[in-house]
Amino acid sequence: MSTRRDLLDVSDETVAKALELAEASAMGQWFGTKVSIDEGEQRYRLTFDEPHIGNPVIRALHGGVISAFLQYASTLEVLSRAPTPVQARTISVHTSYLRGSRDQDLLVSVDVQRVGRRIAFVEARGWQDDRDRAVASAQIALRMFEG
Repeated sequence: MSTRRDLLDVSDETVAKALELAEASAMGQWFGTKVSIDEGEQRYRLTFDEPHIGNPVIRALHGGVISAFLQYASTLEVLSRAPTPVQARTISVHTSYLRGSRDQDLLVSVDVQRVGRRIAFVEARGWQDDRDRAVASAQIALRMFEG
């Protein structure tokens, strides 16, 4: 694996790589994953869709969908920024649900906390309208190995 500095650099190339990984993945397609650069960071979008609803009465996103997408975006973040091909497996996920969601897309930013030779620690944060009013956040540990 590389240095943390390499994992902090955002470019059109890292976005293209993340999109390519998402489009090649059944999970990425099911989430309707979109990736872009916004305010100098790589952002992930969970496209709202009927199968993502947990409570049909209030049309809120399912908590499991939110947590899974935070994990998925974190994995894409590390894989898309790695200078050499790597694979990642989830070691642990701790998701905090901070407020209810609505029937709209979820935006996610991922902060790479630390990357060692074998393990990456990341934090993902998801929101809908207001970035300062997060719907959920997750701390995730990923096992890295050569791909």
